[in-house]
Amino acid sequence: MRTKILRFALVLSLIFNMTSFSYGWGKVGHHIIVEVAKNYISKNVQDSVTKYLGDMTWESASTWMDELRGDSKFDYMKKWHYINIDKGGQYDTTIEHGNNVVKQLEIAINNLKNKSKLTKEEINLNIKVLFHLMGDLHQPLHVGYGNDRGGNDIKLTFNGKQLSLHRIWDTDIIESKNTTNDVLSLLSKTSHRKIKKMAKGDIVQWFTQTREALNLAYSYTDVIGEDYINKCYPVIENQLLLGGVRLGSILNEIFKN
Repeated sequence: MRTKILRFALVLSLIFNMTSFSYGWGKVGHHIIVEVAKNYISKNVQDSVTKYLGDMTWESASTWMDELRGDSKFDYMKKWHYINIDKGGQYDTTIEHGNNVVKQLEIAINNLKNKSKLTKEEINLNIKVLFHLMGDLHQPLHVGYGNDRGGNDIKLTFNGKQLSLHRIWDTDIIESKNTTNDVLSLLSKTSHRKIKKMAKGDIVQWFTQTREALNLAYSYTDVIGEDYINKCYPVIENQLLLGGVRLGSILNEIFKN
């Protein structure tokens, strides 16, 4: 009997540890980013990407990397969702031997730029990595600090529940608002000139810009109230918009022919 109890406790512990680290924007956030990208790219580019995705929708492709948890075949991707750099630190290509969101995004983009050398299966895989990691790159706590695992170790009260700071940014603020419509509305109201400006830069520059939101993310109190949400929501909206526009710009460049 004692052995069964210990075994049950071990299973509960494993489940908790598996779910205690968040892997990027929640489903809604990732879906918004690909929806923005679809609204930004040409019809020919959209058709080309859709062809390579096969039976998979853009939305399911954007969260594919989060669905891999528990499949040991893809354990090598676990660290690709984030990068940890101390406050005031600088990006270095040697961080985690390249197993981080910045380097792996660069690799996926370079692979797709040379897609003539890839099989259809390899192109499919790299598109899914690109979709997901472009989202993760624009979530400030995915490019944050290692001492609290990107806010996963900070427990706060949100709507009466104990949640991590990371999850509050990933999912709960987004789901408490009409975020999909808000971001698409923001896209429609943004001038073409400004959108082109948003799309400029490279992965390291975008990573640096995303980290600028960390001070705001860490301006929390133990109980998350409307003041914090009202401060953070416009930044979350903007990050989702930036992620989608930049994803669309990359897709236009790669699949325009």
